[in-house]
Amino acid sequence: MKEDLLYSENKKDNRISLLDIFTKNTIKFKNLIKYKFKKSKKAEKLTLESAKKQFEELKAKKEELEKYENEFLKYDDQLKEMDYCLIKSNDLNSVISCKKESLSRRFFKYENVNIDGKAINALMFFGKESIIQIEETIGLLNKDEISIEKTYKLSKFRIKNICDLYISYEENKYVIKNIEPLDKEIYGTLNEITNKYEEYHLQNKEIRDKFIKAFSDAKYELNIASPWMNNYVVNNNLINMMENLLSRGGSIKIIYGIEENSSIYHIKKDSNNRSKNRNSDIIAERLKDKFKYYGGNFKIKKVNSHNKLLICDEQYYMETSFNLLSFSGEYDENSKDIRDEGATYSTNIEVIKDLRNRYFDF
Repeated sequence: MKEDLLYSENKKDNRISLLDIFTKNTIKFKNLIKYKFKKSKKAEKLTLESAKKQFEELKAKKEELEKYENEFLKYDDQLKEMDYCLIKSNDLNSVISCKKESLSRRFFKYENVNIDGKAINALMFFGKESIIQIEETIGLLNKDEISIEKTYKLSKFRIKNICDLYISYEENKYVIKNIEPLDKEIYGTLNEITNKYEEYHLQNKEIRDKFIKAFSDAKYELNIASPWMNNYVVNNNLINMMENLLSRGGSIKIIYGIEENSSIYHIKKDSNNRSKNRNSDIIAERLKDKFKYYGGNFKIKKVNSHNKLLICDEQYYMETSFNLLSFSGEYDENSKDIRDEGATYSTNIEVIKDLRNRYFDF
């Protein structure tokens, strides 16, 4: 597919030559349209004979115009097959910018459907016929004629032999979040070019702030892994944030717990860890009871893991040393617990999918 964007000089020269022919014929066409009747300096009465003469002249011009019109349409069809961006642009970056702008104008006209930039990037790699079929589908979606669940959670809709559309419903509009081609060559090229992501380090209070913000950032699913929970962190404020997400139609999955025969217990060998584990069980039951009316949208599972992990939709994830549900992270002058914590924050979509499948597939 990269070759579709890169073109030979000979091919470009041929297209420019065709454009010159088209331009010359268009000028002829315009000159004929500009034909005006010659008027004498002295006004004369319109007689039947002069009217007939003018009619014959117009008829002759009409026949000549029709001849050029047929030629015009022939070149118009050929121009439609050209890639305007390849003719206009001098380098690859200009071609890409031109294509993005052209596709944006084409697909941003729908009142009930928004298309994310990532989806527009994907459209650049499809052929003309495929884009026509994609647009027909989006047109049906705009008319609400496709059965897609109206939820923040992504729904997948397949256009046979072409692509998968990933669609959410936000602020009373469908949103095309991504378009994944079924053609392996296009898919590979697209990933190579567009799969860029943010990744950086967070420390201490930054981790806690990002964790709290995730409850408002999340549109459809929030995943949390924390070995322990306590009432100081899982307080009424945090529970309210959970319920706000659930009431918006989102879902929450939590994994917690370390079995008492794990090596960490053998190393520390103190009753405090056993107490933390029992307290986590009590909080887990309280959360289950609190959110039982949300059915499968709230799930909590006891495992045997020391992982600390946060996943927000397919927006970002955070792997950390920070115990998200048992450490408050109050890094102020009055805090007694100011231990140093770190985290990796990333928007890598492939890693997000992998982590969710590994730990939250329940």
